[in-house]
Amino acid sequence: MKTKNMLKKPKQKRSRERVQLILEATRNVLREDGIKALSTNSIAARGGIPVSSIYQYFPDKEAILIAVYEDYLEKIRTAYDEFDTEENRNLPWQEFCVLLTKSMAAAETRDNIDGELETALGLYPKLMEVDLRHEDQITERIVDSFKNLGSSWSRPKLKRLTRYLYAINSTIWTYRSRHNSPKNETSEWYLASFLAVAGKCFE
Repeated sequence: MKTKNMLKKPKQKRSRERVQLILEATRNVLREDGIKALSTNSIAARGGIPVSSIYQYFPDKEAILIAVYEDYLEKIRTAYDEFDTEENRNLPWQEFCVLLTKSMAAAETRDNIDGELETALGLYPKLMEVDLRHEDQITERIVDSFKNLGSSWSRPKLKRLTRYLYAINSTIWTYRSRHNSPKNETSEWYLASFLAVAGKCFE
């Protein structure tokens, strides 16, 4: 792993393991104590490592948070790629979308830190830059899938539609974070919204 916010790339196995320990400790702080408790000291304490070890790789907690978020989003894109098989592309579009939204929901909530990451997006502008890059990549994947499923819409129009779907998903993150809404309930509502919007390009 190497991001532009890291001070150096971990080359040796021990260094890579140390970076992964830092990221996992950060996830634990987010999950158990929340974004407000995040600091290099809290990360070091949770990981059982000296603070000086953190500063060998990251200049500050924001850089660590960016690395955690980049890893989080990369795993979502990987989950999409693993779902988007030839077998699934041969499904009716409605069934494809139902299974897709469930697969993505599982990837988004797997670490149980999605609510804290949503809060962090409003606190750290650089995180939003990471999110926008992810949006570009994931919407291109959805456009490809919708074309394979038989949509006759042009790619530019499909991209506008998939960005709209992405925005709905982001809004649901905000809604959950602010109102502590049950995830199964909001997932059900998101699916209904996704099918209603996506269905437009298959009419």
